[in-house]
Amino acid sequence: MTVNYLGAVFVHVSNLEQSIAFYSDVLGLALRDVEQWDEGRGANYRIGEHSPLLTLIEDRDFQIYEQPVFNLNCSHVLDLYEKFTQQGIKVGPLHNWSSARNVHLDFDIYDPDGHAINLIEWHERTDIND
Repeated sequence: MTVNYLGAVFVHVSNLEQSIAFYSDVLGLALRDVEQWDEGRGANYRIGEHSPLLTLIEDRDFQIYEQPVFNLNCSHVLDLYEKFTQQGIKVGPLHNWSSARNVHLDFDIYDPDGHAINLIEWHERTDIND
């Protein structure tokens, strides 16, 4: 078996229209399409040219992801945090941390079902020697 790339990330949601509004209007993602399947409906988002799809699957019996199962790399995370906080949207604490290679700024935002989505910005550290 040869894996070529990650094709999609699936998030089960209770109300597809409510979730589409959040992912489109709050997160600013572009909806590619809504599909009707034999077993239900799903909404597909293309994040970037080479990113996997983010597919929301309507499912009344689902598990809430309290820890993020994916993150979205963003610009101006501090501005986003302040904007969402002022709008009364549920967010987790803001974290500023470093790894061996990068400096990170991130926080979690919660969709209408309570799934945590990590919004993160990072920059390569300038104080390391390769």
